[in-house]
Amino acid sequence: MTIAKGVSVGPYEIVSPIGAGGMGEVWRARDRRIGRDVAVKILPEEFNDEAVRRFEQEARAAGALNHPGLVTIFDVGTTDRSPYIVMELLEGRTLRAVLGEDVPTALPLRKALDYAAQIAAALAVAHEKGIIHRDLKPENLFITSDRRVKILDFGLAKLAADAKDADGRARTPKNLTAAGIAIGTPAYMSPEQVRADSVDYRTDIFSLGTVLYEMLTGKPAFECFSAVETMHAVLNVEPAPIESLVPEISPALATIVHHCLEKDPRERFQSARDLGFQLRMLPEMQRSMTGTQLPAVGRKLSFRVGFLVIPLILAAALGGFVLRGLRGGGSQAIPRTYKQLTFADGLEIFPTLAPDGKSFAYVSAQSGNRDIYVQRVDGRTAINITNDSQADDSEPSFSPDGSQIAFRSERDGGGIFLMGVTGESVRRLTNDGHNPSWSPDGKRLTYSTAATELKPNSHPRDGELWIVDAGGGGKKKLFSRNAKSTVNTDALQPSWSPHGKRIAFWGVISNGTAQRDLWTIDPDAPQPAQTLARVTSDEALDWNPVWSPAGDYLYFGSDRDSTLNLWRVAIDEDSGKPSRPPEALLLPAAISSNFALSQHGEVMFTAVTRFFDVTALPFDAATGKTDAPQRLFSGSQEITSFEPSPDRQTIAFTTGAMQEDVYTANADGTRVRQLTNDPARDRWVTWAPNGKTLYFYSNRGGGYDLWSIHSDGSNLARVTQHGEVYTADVSPDGRTLAARTSSKTVLVHLERPLANRLEPLGVSLAEPQWSPDGKQLLGVANRRIAVYTVATRQLVPLAEGGISPQWLPDGKHIVFFRDQQIMVLDIDTRAVTASVLPSSMKADFDDRSVRPRLSKDGSTLYMRQSLAQSDIWMMRLEKE
Repeated sequence: MTIAKGVSVGPYEIVSPIGAGGMGEVWRARDRRIGRDVAVKILPEEFNDEAVRRFEQEARAAGALNHPGLVTIFDVGTTDRSPYIVMELLEGRTLRAVLGEDVPTALPLRKALDYAAQIAAALAVAHEKGIIHRDLKPENLFITSDRRVKILDFGLAKLAADAKDADGRARTPKNLTAAGIAIGTPAYMSPEQVRADSVDYRTDIFSLGTVLYEMLTGKPAFECFSAVETMHAVLNVEPAPIESLVPEISPALATIVHHCLEKDPRERFQSARDLGFQLRMLPEMQRSMTGTQLPAVGRKLSFRVGFLVIPLILAAALGGFVLRGLRGGGSQAIPRTYKQLTFADGLEIFPTLAPDGKSFAYVSAQSGNRDIYVQRVDGRTAINITNDSQADDSEPSFSPDGSQIAFRSERDGGGIFLMGVTGESVRRLTNDGHNPSWSPDGKRLTYSTAATELKPNSHPRDGELWIVDAGGGGKKKLFSRNAKSTVNTDALQPSWSPHGKRIAFWGVISNGTAQRDLWTIDPDAPQPAQTLARVTSDEALDWNPVWSPAGDYLYFGSDRDSTLNLWRVAIDEDSGKPSRPPEALLLPAAISSNFALSQHGEVMFTAVTRFFDVTALPFDAATGKTDAPQRLFSGSQEITSFEPSPDRQTIAFTTGAMQEDVYTANADGTRVRQLTNDPARDRWVTWAPNGKTLYFYSNRGGGYDLWSIHSDGSNLARVTQHGEVYTADVSPDGRTLAARTSSKTVLVHLERPLANRLEPLGVSLAEPQWSPDGKQLLGVANRRIAVYTVATRQLVPLAEGGISPQWLPDGKHIVFFRDQQIMVLDIDTRAVTASVLPSSMKADFDDRSVRPRLSKDGSTLYMRQSLAQSDIWMMRLEKE
């Protein structure tokens, strides 16, 4: 097929050539359906039909992967017998171009480690889905303009291995040096590839080792005059010791590189996830992330079965402080060891250690619903102890003697239940409650009425503290928010102190700042609320307090160093008050909202990796059906709200977790512009009809109010000063906002003075949205989709259940979402057309905080997806 400007390849119009790309030519093209530029790779015609079929299967599998380090594959197909693949269009250079084509140059140490860690993280996701790259090399690694690494050509190496010449003969090893034609590139092939043995994911670890070697030294690990000599070296010759080429490199890093390059795959790292963890543990990497000058490691890392032993100096370096014993004794630094305990795909959460520290329980949905699993710390076999019920079971807590587990279950309406440690004799304790914690004598439990999931910054409802008798007796309320009190906080994730004197919890203060702080309370006082003691009081997000075994420390999660990590504060158990400022116990990965301590002081935590995508689905309003999802942009920064501009050329979004700010980006993810950059929490962004002004709500003025800003970052201005105004939508004429307060829907008249802009409507309509003619508001009232006529003040229900209702441009139909379906409703006839969302879009469908958005012309549906992977880890202190 002849490719030139203006030629159509499927629905893609060729724009201009980009260059050669492995097996074929790469062209810039325009996706006519959603108006976005993409990259189209046209493959040689000589691949036979069976090879192309296998290629499409492999490419679609790779395209299903969801990770910012893997180039997004949008589509595959064949045109005039030429197979093609459609990918995201990247801006930047290949790693080969960065290193240099003819005379490679070593990269700065921090940059090389950053790139290697990104590659390892992306490989881990692919490997866990059973996909192997087989041809990892600098030419297949792309460095974007914002220094993200993208792995190119997943799936193409396998096609090359199956390829045949035009006469039907299989390609021979002489073709291995041809770019993109062989099953590998000699200088980066693993020994098992050279021998034509079967390969697994460890072949990619070897190849990554060669790439890391070259990034650090500027020289290939294996390169000779000919391909044959290079392959001989891969099989029989050890690369020059990296220490001899880069004297300043630490022995720990040198050990990691050589461990990747072991000839026998059994001697290499056994997973890319393990390799990535080792890289992140290095002082060089920690210095890159924190900017702190850390001392060099004086000896090699010691690899032991199951554990990575961190030398004394490294343990001190990682946290930037001297680590004291978990029981508070001693002041000398002692080394820490880490052990990964779970390895399955998906989320493993809510870890809790048995009192003896020999076994643990955690929660996983690998069975299809949430279940509680028990596993030995020194084992790999997990036993599902709640498989007797199809309801979700979660939040386990071992009794002090280790004989029972209290847990939250959704069975029979939900509540706190008890069972034996092997799952026997399940019985209900309460009809509500979350995160149960035992009293030290095992006779009582405390719990909160509100749940806390993986996002501690999320707070769907207020929590109250209750105490219940473990033997089935009565329960009593211990504490709840009191708006008349000077201490106006709620209570979540309680933890009973080891001598029973105090219960620690965290709560959200209702003072306009939504500050998250730690508290303690005396559970046995005549008036417990009068015994409240505040443990933290600052802007940091503090959560999940857990007492040390001796009761002299509270361990807790916090973002006070700009990462979700582990901290502790010295505390007096009698008074519940802190005696010193908090100190960091930095872990090598961001943690979730749950961790635990055993009676011997081991710390168990959940290491979480999350990535977020904004995806566009071409949408047919007549049928409610969608076309293939198209990923627009992604990253590890949480996207909490987003909306396309009226012309669909720009997407505005807000971020969460560490800092909540307003951004804009081109629809393809390029030209990201940060509009706000400060500690204020900026949320729920929406466009004005002019496409130039953005509205959002923020606490930058004290309480939450509406603010506006121009899309170029200028003219930040306050819109309301009520103190409780949220989630606005702009009328078609741009003069009025429909917004929410804590109790009702209001109109915000922009032409009035600031002090009297609010007009209460006397109705509580969630997610209000203006009709195209500006006369009605669509939203959710009492769990029903409803429409409200502003002039008559009349509310008319339209449908039971559903979320995120939005108008279609004709003003006669609406779209909403229910039970993983897209619903199109005719307002006049109430007829509903339903279509199922693509299976790949279901992950975030029920996240009400991130609603789907329909473009103003009704042609495109935008949704956020997230990929979360978590594993359970244990930290121990090594005895001297």
